[in-house]
Amino acid sequence: MKKILLGLVCAAALNHMSCTTLAPRSPSLVVMLVVDQMRPDLLTRFDHLYEGGFRWLIDHGISFNDAHHEHSYTVTGPGHAAIAFGQHPGKIGLIGNSYYDRIKKKNVNCVEDPYAKVIGATQGKARSMRQYDTKGLGDWIKEKNPDSKVISLGGKDRTACILGGKDPDLAIYYNKKGKFISSDYYVDELPFWLSDFNEELDIGSYKDSLWERSLPEKVYLDHARIDHYEGEVDDYDNSVYSPVFPIGVNPQTDPSSVFMDRPWLEREIIKIAKMAIDNESLGRQGAPDLLAIGFSAMDGMAHNYGPFSQEIMDAYIKLDRYLGDLIEHINDGVGLENVVFVLTADHGGLPLPEHVVENGGKGGRINPKHIAEALTWVDEECEEVFGKKLYHRDGGNYFLDMARIKKANIRPEQIYEIIDGYLTKVDGIERMAIKQDILNGRDTSNINQRIKNMLHSENTPDIFPIVAYGYISSYPHGTTHGSPYDYDTNVPVIVAREEFKGRENPSRIATVDIAPTIAKYLGIDIPDYCDGKEFEL
Repeated sequence: MKKILLGLVCAAALNHMSCTTLAPRSPSLVVMLVVDQMRPDLLTRFDHLYEGGFRWLIDHGISFNDAHHEHSYTVTGPGHAAIAFGQHPGKIGLIGNSYYDRIKKKNVNCVEDPYAKVIGATQGKARSMRQYDTKGLGDWIKEKNPDSKVISLGGKDRTACILGGKDPDLAIYYNKKGKFISSDYYVDELPFWLSDFNEELDIGSYKDSLWERSLPEKVYLDHARIDHYEGEVDDYDNSVYSPVFPIGVNPQTDPSSVFMDRPWLEREIIKIAKMAIDNESLGRQGAPDLLAIGFSAMDGMAHNYGPFSQEIMDAYIKLDRYLGDLIEHINDGVGLENVVFVLTADHGGLPLPEHVVENGGKGGRINPKHIAEALTWVDEECEEVFGKKLYHRDGGNYFLDMARIKKANIRPEQIYEIIDGYLTKVDGIERMAIKQDILNGRDTSNINQRIKNMLHSENTPDIFPIVAYGYISSYPHGTTHGSPYDYDTNVPVIVAREEFKGRENPSRIATVDIAPTIAKYLGIDIPDYCDGKEFEL
């Protein structure tokens, strides 16, 4: 990053001597950076500590800190869909990381592809966006410029498959067995450079690696809570509960299985991104290319330790350095004057409930035994009063067999009343939402629109629980996301170019606005089916 900073000083001097200001040239490369479970305060709280990629993006970016995912189920799949497709997830049909498919009568992964085969390894699952009949930013770019390349990568399969749109040139993801793979939906074989990378990648070498702080311990005590904090996950050397640094890999554990929960994964992702830029000549072909990068390990670490932990603080300090290396590499090979960056997140996240309560808020953990009891009581009473096989239940989500119910002369509301009566007695369940009430406008809650944006006519349950504010299902340790509340919907959005001066824009925007904004910036018409709208840069 030192070379970049020196270049900026020189550029500033030249601009001062110039009589006119030239408009920035149209970018030849779009770099989309999506950090899994990044809240806006993870940028602002450590702002003065960042010296690498986050520093450059903030100093050369227009920052929107009042940006929200305007859908209710705030998890990875739907969040990436909103960003990459400019549409609400319910409309697309991507209503969860996995969900019950009424037609197939089984649970399906959001990027499941039964027709595809794994490319690049003997282990892993073949994934794609084949099942969705829509297009995203990557597709719009390629339709306007057939010579454009679109490459997406991430630790999670859904991250890589969704970010590139329906038909990217290549989607790369980690198989959790030590290899980065793709599927034959995209390619018949891995590009040579990725095969070479996999040959050299030795996940086993991480067996004796330790995750240690990047800065002196005092800095962490000044910016985060104490290291040993009740509620954090302890998955290393845990004969005695001690969720503290350093963190490594237990002797009996395969390091490839915990790679998604350590900062090391993101370092490897950056290496792959640099190889893609070099070997695919991204940003150097004339037509604009898209490189979409998802940082999936950040989610696993946030789940384990929470956003106010020393571990998450250190993960972001490390990611700042990794991103600085990437930006410098792009500057050397493409030239930053030819690049537009977008930084955002697929969802936010709740702090550990223990931390929330300690700081005067209301929060808690939903007891799984209490939920299990309530679900059993619902099943028993419905069977006793109405008979069997009137619904399919997936967790706390109920899919009614309306034909069978009508034939039995039962009103759906009678079943809803039983479900509501038991589940809302569980501490942490705010209420039960009824799909038809939301669609008909009878649900007038302040989160109604977010729920509506998540609904799919066929695959959304007929009645499903809404968690209470501040409560999570993670038990007894860790934290999670997935609620319709602002702590889960609020994410940062930064659009950065070398010519931009860092500033904050207080406007409220939605993540579905990102794809149409970048499309317009590239001179691409925004499709009519987009839910998002262009925001001003």
